[in-house]
Amino acid sequence: MKGKVARELAALEEQLDRVFERAFGPGVRLPGRPDRFRPPLDAYETEDAIVLQIDLAGVRPEDVRLVVDGEYVQISGRRAARYLAPPRQHLQMEIPQGQFERVLRLRAAYDPDAVTASLDAGVLTIRFPLRGKAPRSIPVKS
Repeated sequence: MKGKVARELAALEEQLDRVFERAFGPGVRLPGRPDRFRPPLDAYETEDAIVLQIDLAGVRPEDVRLVVDGEYVQISGRRAARYLAPPRQHLQMEIPQGQFERVLRLRAAYDPDAVTASLDAGVLTIRFPLRGKAPRSIPVKS
């Protein structure tokens, strides 16, 4: 029960982040969370799967954690700071760094044993094959 509540709270926090982003523009963070960011995410459904694509440029695969638990998927990790040795005076900083987390609720029935994830050219793609969506041959018995 505790895990489900935490996931629901994380999903609510995601919604609040979206409200802040719409109201104040991208890059605005909730107070008290300066080292966290929310990477952009696309989610779509194909004929046989739900696909998530998350922009994680500069993040190494070993710095990403993916947890699938029932109808929830949690993507978290860290983008390391890319500062060079001081002294350095920043003229502009727009590339977020630090910890990130995205929690989504998948409302379709998918096969948890067939979920795949790959990180290519800075885009994490997670594929959730849908149950009962792929055509299958049914043998006819006599």
